[in-house]
Amino acid sequence: MNERMQKNLSIIKKLSYKGQEIQYYLTFKTQKYIRLKVIDKKIIISAPIQAQDWEIEGLIYKNISKIIKIISSQGSLFHISENGFVKIFGKEQHAYFLPTPTVDYPQYTFRVYETEQETIKKMYKKLAIIHQNDFIKVVNRWKEIMNLDFKNLTIKEIKNKWGVCYPDKSKIILNIRLIHYPIQALEYVVVHELSHLVHKNHSKSFWNHVRNYLPNYKNISEILKDSSI
Repeated sequence: MNERMQKNLSIIKKLSYKGQEIQYYLTFKTQKYIRLKVIDKKIIISAPIQAQDWEIEGLIYKNISKIIKIISSQGSLFHISENGFVKIFGKEQHAYFLPTPTVDYPQYTFRVYETEQETIKKMYKKLAIIHQNDFIKVVNRWKEIMNLDFKNLTIKEIKNKWGVCYPDKSKIILNIRLIHYPIQALEYVVVHELSHLVHKNHSKSFWNHVRNYLPNYKNISEILKDSSI
């Protein structure tokens, strides 16, 4: 079967830039536009089935400077090794990535799995447990300030978004990846998602609501914009 007809099948492809080979992961989907993300230092492309190779690679070349910048910044968030680190609220903390960690190792000790992707996935699951209370404290503080409430909070790794609010379900999800950035970034996302309890879309009224509580929200949001395309 043609690769393009196999929807959601990830294909590894390569292109050349300044004499270097650049690898990207391509998935064909039923969608209108080509989308590009950089996740865990990997270039991820989703494209319509009818998209041509020159269109896909043209998007990569158009954004190549920003892609390289993002890959570099993501590489500074954690380092997987026996003598590694993980950035916690903007500060590097010593971390151990070991094949068989034991209970007597420090807090930031993570198991190394067969693939780097699985290691990172499990790392974020553990970080969500370790720092659950830190996230809850920020949420509770802003709930009180904004006089808003909801029933269900989930902290986990999610792709492509820093947070999600489901007003009808009284539920908010926060991305554990926020743990890497200064606490102000988490506060911005919390205020952003809480504001969706009042305004469901990104209307002018929504942004005015955010501004009422975080007048400098645009400056704070730049911290997170540097991490995505």
